[in-house]
Amino acid sequence: MNKTKWLFVFLCLNVFLFKSVAQDTKSLNKSIFGQTKLVIVGNAQADYMYNKEENGFGNVDFKPIFLWSLSDKLFIESEIEIATGDGAVEVVLEYVNMVYFLNNNLAIHFGRFLPKFGSYRGKYMEGYLNRFPNNPVGFGDGGIGPMVETGIGLQGGAEIGKATINYDFYISNGPQLLPGNADALDEAGQFEYEAYKENNKNKAIGGRVGVLPLYDSSLELGFSFQHVAKTGDSGSSLENVKVDMYAVDASYVKNIEAISSNLKILGEWKSLNAGEAFYQDFESETGNYTFKNKSTAYYVQASIRPSGTTSDFVNNLEFAGRYSEFDTPKEALWGGGLKKQTAFSLNYWLGWNRVFKVSYQVQDNQPNSLIAQLVYGF
Repeated sequence: MNKTKWLFVFLCLNVFLFKSVAQDTKSLNKSIFGQTKLVIVGNAQADYMYNKEENGFGNVDFKPIFLWSLSDKLFIESEIEIATGDGAVEVVLEYVNMVYFLNNNLAIHFGRFLPKFGSYRGKYMEGYLNRFPNNPVGFGDGGIGPMVETGIGLQGGAEIGKATINYDFYISNGPQLLPGNADALDEAGQFEYEAYKENNKNKAIGGRVGVLPLYDSSLELGFSFQHVAKTGDSGSSLENVKVDMYAVDASYVKNIEAISSNLKILGEWKSLNAGEAFYQDFESETGNYTFKNKSTAYYVQASIRPSGTTSDFVNNLEFAGRYSEFDTPKEALWGGGLKKQTAFSLNYWLGWNRVFKVSYQVQDNQPNSLIAQLVYGF
């Protein structure tokens, strides 16, 4: 069965599911409005950075997340980010996702949602979840893979013997290939992941499958993929440039009684491989140029918190270390080859969702930095 038929089958399934949603909505309209439930969670954070080029406070963020339960089966989740990281106040709609539970093991979601490619962005990036004040190289803005997706998906889980699996498969607008121009030469060959409108009629197909093989669910292994047959603007010479992305992730969380501590180990590797494309050379008269558009990134980190000791002060301490690499095409104007980052962090937990972090980071082509961050979750 070719990709077009798979897409048709998926859309037909969603039409059937939306009929169920509509029926539930009709019954909802008959209920009293006061029976709906709204919860606001999220976090606020502020940073301080010191290095040979910078000494100051900044990156003040406020991220309320709205969770609105319309019934036992319908709910909406949305995050608004108000940030000052670029020197001015910006208000951004991070995501708004509508979810309908088909049963205890399956749900359909539709809208703008956290990515299901890899695990870092969707699970560990938020301030009170991240053990560091920033991201590994290649895993934030300008890295590999989406920070948010717009589309529709099916997610769920199941038990297989003593193991548990979870899955999320989706169709989304997908990344858009940037052609570059005379004012933005270094954009050629990069991808826009967060556009609010599609640039062609093609769609991305992707998903992630996670396996928890141990009886205590302390270990999770995940595999992700995303395929996009067309990434360029409709009707342009770059329209048919494809891209394939893959990711493998792992997490291990365990209470080590021998040392009265909680141990957490995370890691992820991902790759991007785009098809051949020719970009206009605005700086010379040689015409077009091309390069092998392939990138890889990975990180590994470990943290330990001696939460079982007799000292309250020691219980709230956490020590973390992280190493990451981001390898980009040397021939690209935005490339530069391999970038490495090493980071160490000392954290003090003021509560289960409140943490003060002090991190020392060494990164290629960047000054060594001391970064402090205070995060309050709510």
